[in-house]
Amino acid sequence: MTRAEAHRTGRTLLWVENAAPRRQLPRLHLAQLWRHRELAAFFAIRDIKVRYKQAYVGVAWAVVQPLIGAFTFVLVFNRLAKVDVGNRSYFAFALVGFAVWTYFSTAVSNGSNSLLYNANLLTKIAFPRAVLPVAALLPPIVDLALGSILAVAAAVIAGDSIPLLGLVLAVPLGLAQLVTVAAGLALFFSALIVRFRDVAVLVSFGLQVVLLASPVAYPPDLVPSAWRTAVYVNPLAGCLGLIRHGLVGTPLPSGPRLLLSAAVAVIILLGGLLHFRRREYEFADII
Repeated sequence: MTRAEAHRTGRTLLWVENAAPRRQLPRLHLAQLWRHRELAAFFAIRDIKVRYKQAYVGVAWAVVQPLIGAFTFVLVFNRLAKVDVGNRSYFAFALVGFAVWTYFSTAVSNGSNSLLYNANLLTKIAFPRAVLPVAALLPPIVDLALGSILAVAAAVIAGDSIPLLGLVLAVPLGLAQLVTVAAGLALFFSALIVRFRDVAVLVSFGLQVVLLASPVAYPPDLVPSAWRTAVYVNPLAGCLGLIRHGLVGTPLPSGPRLLLSAAVAVIILLGGLLHFRRREYEFADII
């Protein structure tokens, strides 16, 4: 209602202040995200269509990419660096690592830039802003699913046994932890990039550093025993340990190490969500 309409009708015009939350800890509003799940699905489907639109190879890229990546790992790490995974197929081991890493890096990168990519929506339409970085977590699941299927096929062809219990329990737990970490980082950096655009460059560089620090192309057993537990401070180590155990039958990491990775993943998610909610009020003004 405009000021003139309020004066003509005798109503009081209420001002809506776009102010920062006064609470020390902002509300998370998780139920709000669930109510708008269809909107998140719409954004995800839109991004998938844009990705494969006018692509001659189409969805086949999701199969070709992990195969090329795994072959590269085999050449560099297995053949040249002599990285060994015991009596398991290194190719299947590398396929899982490449698929998981591709999902993580794509989800974090696209989620971190999701607010900038959709800047026109932020200033025109009212909806929970967290929907955008959360929606960015969904499209890379297509590549992850196909890469996982290829890894299982490679393990079966190589004669590796696949634990049924690990496939049913370990894989979903690993995927849940992977999405948790990616969501926390995407929420945190998307809110930060709105104010500081240079952070996008740091995210890209940081992902390369995390790749080297994560057991993507090598098993954690290669790390000196004194530092082996510290590897699982990186939640990707726990994700890879669970998913690899279920898909290609590699040994399952110890319980304390898995709990350490899971705890760090939850902390990252809560920290990212709290930071996002605290800065959400200023997005439309700054962007």
